[in-house]
Amino acid sequence: MSTAALELIKIVDSLPPEKAREVVDFARFLQQQAGDQEWERIVTKPGGYPKLEQFAAEAMREGAMH
Repeated sequence: MSTAALELIKIVDSLPPEKAREVVDFARFLQQQAGDQEWERIVTKPGGYPKLEQFAAEAMREGAMH
């Protein structure tokens, strides 16, 4: 376990339950933000996704035929 994790455990253990819950909620918020930033990086990748774009175009053409 990392030193940061051990330190966080000590801090949370020293807090009243309602404050400990706030720390956990904030940590989850930060975790979600990191995931959101990763998705933003993926979808704004320069050059796009040619295979995905081709697949989508073919699917739309097939959908228009039916």
